Amino acid sequence: MKYDYHIIIIGAGSAGLVVASGAATLGARVALIEGEKMGGDCLNAGCVPSKAFLKCAHLAKDIRESQKYGLDSIINEVNLEDIMKRVKSVIEEIEPHDSRERFESLGVEVIIGRGEVLDGHTVKIGERIITSKSIVIATGSEPVIPKIKGLEDISYLTNRNIFDLKKLPKHLIILGGGPIGLELGQGFRHLGSKVTVIDMSDSLFGKDDAEVGPIMEKVFIDDGVILKLNAKIVEIKKNNENITVVIEKGGKIEEITGDNLLVSLGRKPVTQGLGLQKAKVELNERGFVVVNKKLQTSIKNIYACGDAAGPYQFTHMAGYQAGIVVRNIIFHLGSKVDYSVVPWTTYTKPEVAHVGYTEPMAKKIGVFKEAIIVPLDEIDRAKTENDRIGFLKLILGEKGKIIGATLVGEKAGETIPLATLAIKKKLKATAYLSMIFSYPTEAEIFSFASLKILKKSFKAWQNKLVKLIFLR
Repeated sequence: MKYDYHIIIIGAGSAGLVVASGAATLGARVALIEGEKMGGDCLNAGCVPSKAFLKCAHLAKDIRESQKYGLDSIINEVNLEDIMKRVKSVIEEIEPHDSRERFESLGVEVIIGRGEVLDGHTVKIGERIITSKSIVIATGSEPVIPKIKGLEDISYLTNRNIFDLKKLPKHLIILGGGPIGLELGQGFRHLGSKVTVIDMSDSLFGKDDAEVGPIMEKVFIDDGVILKLNAKIVEIKKNNENITVVIEKGGKIEEITGDNLLVSLGRKPVTQGLGLQKAKVELNERGFVVVNKKLQTSIKNIYACGDAAGPYQFTHMAGYQAGIVVRNIIFHLGSKVDYSVVPWTTYTKPEVAHVGYTEPMAKKIGVFKEAIIVPLDEIDRAKTENDRIGFLKLILGEKGKIIGATLVGEKAGETIPLATLAIKKKLKATAYLSMIFSYPTEAEIFSFASLKILKKSFKAWQNKLVKLIFLR
């Protein structure tokens, strides 16, 4: 059978764009369908705008605390409209890389509209029907909006419209203490807003190693963020120009009133309305497309990648999965995903970065042998930068090999790849002793960890032997 295209991709976010550019560059005929904006959430409402916003917010904190560095500076006024103009300018600067024009120049046919899968080879967009040998579902994710009494009656914020704010909130109430809520909540607090974070969990950073939560909770409290943990949201009420959130905490009812509400209670895959069930593409109970390790769905020539497939909702994972899909469609390599070395970073101040196994994960499957922790304030560069809050924790498995790492610090996201490479190459924790680190850098914390492991491994007779040699 002759098809219109080799590949049809539904979704022009991070995953879809990587598949499209990779396949088209290799000579495939590609159709790319997008119902909203090219670049998806990452470019327009996620990674790019949030990090541009956080740069401004964290800078505001540094200015307010400039006395620590022997300077005397103040912020007379925070103009949120100007900050958001800068955020949009960063989006505009990156936008051409994800634009329709660029992909058309690569030979991709970009179709604006909603794609509906009719069967394993056919997709409908409006009245148009096109066919291909393979189909890729890369529709991403969107904010979860739970059924909370009164929520539908008020205007609320999500990551998709918060960067349109023109006036700094007086009191921003945030539902959800996950990465988005914490990053944006701390950012608005640094700019001067009163911020309250409400979460049903009894601690923050529950997916990270146990040492992270207490440190970061203290950071947020010291910043002036009000944390309402272990709290149940009962109702949301309109209160003149304000919003009141009714919570139950410790068996007592509390009311929290602010002028803006951010709903940040997780994300769900965008898989409804695509015709997937009719086409016999299996979804799980949460709506994610079920895929095997080759990222094939229940229909073998239909693939899924990125947030729509999970299990991780990170831009870098979308790109990684997209590479697997390209290799399997174009070259039939049978490439399989490997999630043993997945890094993630929460861009708070300080940052929290992780890769591989946490200690509880390693213990659960029986691969944990020991952990080594080095406080960040032992590192000279951290002292010069006043980046003292944080630590490096290495999780070790058989034969002293690194199988996981957690790093908390101002540069954690930039530095964690040192652990990623070590895990990938199955290196021992002492491997960093053979590296020469520029002095002073915060990356030296890895060599400190190696040295700590080496000292710990020395037995009493070895210490005696070393002393004897030197005495001679």
